[in-house]
Amino acid sequence: MESENIVERLTKYGFDNSNLYTGFKSVVEAQKFAEERSGRLVEVGFLDGNDNPIEDSSQNLLAESKCYKAFAGPDYRILHSSDEGFQEVAERLKERKNELNEKSPDEKYFSDADWQIEEDAVIVLFKDEFQEVTSRERSKYLMHTKVYELAVEVPKTE
Repeated sequence: MESENIVERLTKYGFDNSNLYTGFKSVVEAQKFAEERSGRLVEVGFLDGNDNPIEDSSQNLLAESKCYKAFAGPDYRILHSSDEGFQEVAERLKERKNELNEKSPDEKYFSDADWQIEEDAVIVLFKDEFQEVTSRERSKYLMHTKVYELAVEVPKTE
């Protein structure tokens, strides 16, 4: 079953009576996961720079059919693959990468984000200029960033 493989890439938070799963690639994927496990869709926020999800529907993720949003202040934009403008920025980054045939050791160490791209990458812009590529999970720890995700709460069975 395909959805069993999904569990491996999701982040699971255990609570007394339920487990909360985040990291869905789409609303449809989250809905299917919830249906298969008798769970419910929940919008959560990571608002304190830690990995502590709290129920927060202030960003209307479900209404906008989004599974992720992040805000890091007025000068920053954090683009997820589902956001308008993501593809354009990603194409510019691909072109830049193709222009760089040789990388210095520093550039290899600091700019290679291949492992993060595999984890559902987000692009961070500062004043509309490329800042970095990071993962959704890591974006929770960026200074002052508020991250909102669609989650599925599944009751624990005994």
